[in-house]
Amino acid sequence: MMPSGSGPSRPPRYAWKRDPVFRFLSSLRLAVILLSTLIVMSIVGTLAESKFDADTARTWIYEAPWFHLWLLFLGANLTCSALMRWPWKKYHTGFLLTHLGIITVMIGAVIGQIWGIEGTMTLFKNSPPDNKLVLQTRQITVRDPDAQRAVMIELGRQPVRIRDGRPLDLWTTPGGWNLEVVADSPRLTAYFQPAAAPSGPPAVLVRLQTRAMNQTIEQWLLADDRDHNRLDLGLITVDLATAGAPAPVTGAANRAVLTVQPGGTLQLFLHAAGRQVSSGPLAAGRPVITGWNDWTIEALEVLPAAQPGFRFDPLPKGEPIPPGQTLLDGILVRASKADRTVEQWVGAGWRVSLPTGSFPLEIAYGWEVADLPFGLELKNFTVERNEGTDEPASFRSDLAMVLPDGTVDGTGSCSMNQPANYPQALWRSLTGLTYKMSQASWNPNDLTQSSVQILRDPGWLFKWIGSLILCAGLVTMFIFRRPAAPQHAPAGSSTAPTGRTPQLSSIP
Repeated sequence: MMPSGSGPSRPPRYAWKRDPVFRFLSSLRLAVILLSTLIVMSIVGTLAESKFDADTARTWIYEAPWFHLWLLFLGANLTCSALMRWPWKKYHTGFLLTHLGIITVMIGAVIGQIWGIEGTMTLFKNSPPDNKLVLQTRQITVRDPDAQRAVMIELGRQPVRIRDGRPLDLWTTPGGWNLEVVADSPRLTAYFQPAAAPSGPPAVLVRLQTRAMNQTIEQWLLADDRDHNRLDLGLITVDLATAGAPAPVTGAANRAVLTVQPGGTLQLFLHAAGRQVSSGPLAAGRPVITGWNDWTIEALEVLPAAQPGFRFDPLPKGEPIPPGQTLLDGILVRASKADRTVEQWVGAGWRVSLPTGSFPLEIAYGWEVADLPFGLELKNFTVERNEGTDEPASFRSDLAMVLPDGTVDGTGSCSMNQPANYPQALWRSLTGLTYKMSQASWNPNDLTQSSVQILRDPGWLFKWIGSLILCAGLVTMFIFRRPAAPQHAPAGSSTAPTGRTPQLSSIP
């Protein structure tokens, strides 16, 4: 017999549900704060991406540590909120599926960000396969040929910025050189400047000058280098060749051909109005009248053996960009050892040598490069244009996937909104274990060049499964509803339950 004053038995309470930390993580108030902040910051990220670029939005919002911490709290809130309903009932099915779907999508996003890969590759028709993928993160690479070591410093997506004059320490080499970044500049200009080498083609610093137009042009020329063996001013060209090599047969009507003899002396051949007018030795530091109005030509410096190199100079703010130049982002690297200090500007995407002795240190600054397990070869690039105009309608790159042994393992075409996949097995596509190649950009001036974007997202399957679970949970919420609470008689009512169905009677 039940003791007097005792009510019906209540289900047991779980002690972990009463824990303050658990109650905080499972609270609806925390969920509202987390979701509201994520929505607002997603809007801010979209605006930042449209006003600046995608890297800025990723650096400050989507890939920022605070954003990851916010997502971690959201995952904990969803998990604790689901556990708070334990033991689960049938009408909890939709609620649990919805939370499980969101958590699965978040797990897929984390997997894709940690183990995924995304970058671009520029391909040229009739060139060998390339497997170097340029990623969207910057790094500084220091190579020490003396110690046969290399160090890579990861920097993230944004360029290096030195604040308050505090240098960025890079590395101390085994030989005692301390390397640090002491300044940065978004306005670097690059000038070709060969360096002396034990062997290699000759190089000459040439000066053309005219007093009538008050113009002076100085440029390094490197023989046997198709990109830097000519100074081209349109109406005037200057070529550098080695002795015994065939002289260039093309050029302007007014042109000069310099040849370097075995002893390091120069021989000059002058052409005016399309015919040779003179030839003879050219002594360094002595201007020679060319006969092209009042133009003179002079060899300022001669390197009998040289290797390619570049010099980077910061352009002061407000100063116009020199013709033919493109501004680069760059850093100033300082190497110090005892009482000796060497400084060198390094442009983004370039590698320079620091004159630190017999084995100069090499510094590279730019985007991180990853090796793909296969190479891409551009077979053809096609531009389809709108009928009756020269406006491009679409672009298509025909690609071949080449294994390291030279075997062609697959082919495919990528165009706008139509990527190519490799490997092409169905299960790899379904699981996200495939490389997706999309058309990124093209060069209107060179239709043998194409840039493709390559993406591999191993978290793709989790994202799709999570999305399906989320949709199933939303539908299930309308199928399995919570039972309606029983109707109780108001307090103080004189009506007592009789267990019989009330009967209606008519009033006479």
